[in-house]
Amino acid sequence: MQVNLRNAGPGAGIGCGGLVALVGLILVSPVGEWLIKGIGWILIVMGVFIAVTGVWYWMKRPKNDRYL
Repeated sequence: MQVNLRNAGPGAGIGCGGLVALVGLILVSPVGEWLIKGIGWILIVMGVFIAVTGVWYWMKRPKNDRYL
């Protein structure tokens, strides 16, 4: 996939650079540590929910599909 940035001007580079710098500042601050831990816990909970849902659907499927 190609992106055409010829008509974007210098504002695109300044905006992207500023956004990357802002994300970097958040990640090195104490708030970033809390944010990363929060995202990690959310992903753990989502993973457990998906696994439990998968097992539940696996157990609830019709008996004639047991060996598929």
